Amino acid sequence: MPRTLTPAEVKPSRTPTPRDLQGSRTTTPRDLQGARTTTPRERHVTGAVPAPAVHPIGTPLGLSPTAGTLGVAAWLRDRGIYPPAGRRWTIQIALEPHDRPASFTFAPTKFHITINPDSWGFMFVHGDRTSTIHVTNIATARDRDEHRLLAMAPPLRRIGSLVRDLEARYRFFFPRHHAAVRSDIPSSEPMLRAWISSF
Repeated sequence: MPRTLTPAEVKPSRTPTPRDLQGSRTTTPRDLQGARTTTPRERHVTGAVPAPAVHPIGTPLGLSPTAGTLGVAAWLRDRGIYPPAGRRWTIQIALEPHDRPASFTFAPTKFHITINPDSWGFMFVHGDRTSTIHVTNIATARDRDEHRLLAMAPPLRRIGSLVRDLEARYRFFFPRHHAAVRSDIPSSEPMLRAWISSF
């Protein structure tokens, strides 16, 4: 027959504290949702390969993100123009200060813009002087900069500000509606003319 314990031998039971209860929550079905057993192969992976960085602005033809490429990509996006994938293209715009359609042939006064997938530039001819500025990694003067426009070269999206500065400096006006436009990108001319009219 088992011996009965005396009151002195009975230890009072301790009330559990919040510390005792930490981590003792009962697992619910919700906890198990999406739970997946790892395989031995997964347990031995020492490090994960980081995903390649994605540039915030897509660059045409996957070219390096130079100033020219990013400027052109942002400009295309703002205009809603989508060039054909995997193919080179060129956009040309010519302005002349006459009340007749401009052309791409020689003129004593002309502002000419050229845009490619990875660069853009402009040429200004007036009074026997020429400035030709080309933007790839940085803006550079190609051949001559007799009007000293290199330091004034704006981003492509703001080229209209330079056109207005030249009009004020030399006191003439380029009629925007007479601009000559050439583009290898199908259906882009209406968007290009809308941009030119905003200069």
